[in-house]
Amino acid sequence: MQALYNDKYIQIFQDKISFKAWCLPWGKKEVKIEHIKNISEKKMGIFSGKNRISGTSNFRDWFHFDSERPKKDKAIVLETDLIYKRLWITPQRHAEAFKTLNQIISKK
Repeated sequence: MQALYNDKYIQIFQDKISFKAWCLPWGKKEVKIEHIKNISEKKMGIFSGKNRISGTSNFRDWFHFDSERPKKDKAIVLETDLIYKRLWITPQRHAEAFKTLNQIISKK
């Protein structure tokens, strides 16, 4: 299946998001689009994930591995029905990934 979006850490397909590095620089993970309930954009700051390279501090939010996250200002937040209710993703081409995800999720 052809990826609709692809960068260093994330691939977006019609039916799933594939994380090339979920936890630290290894540990691949896939999240099916059917588990995503809502999508939004959030600004990141010191206390809202900007310096979190990977993981969680509250077991509600999860940040995939991204060594470049401290240089980024925005994240895409996927609200899910998974154990970690909110997945914060920081694609390299934020606007393109957000548009792609919005199109896929609006068709559900």
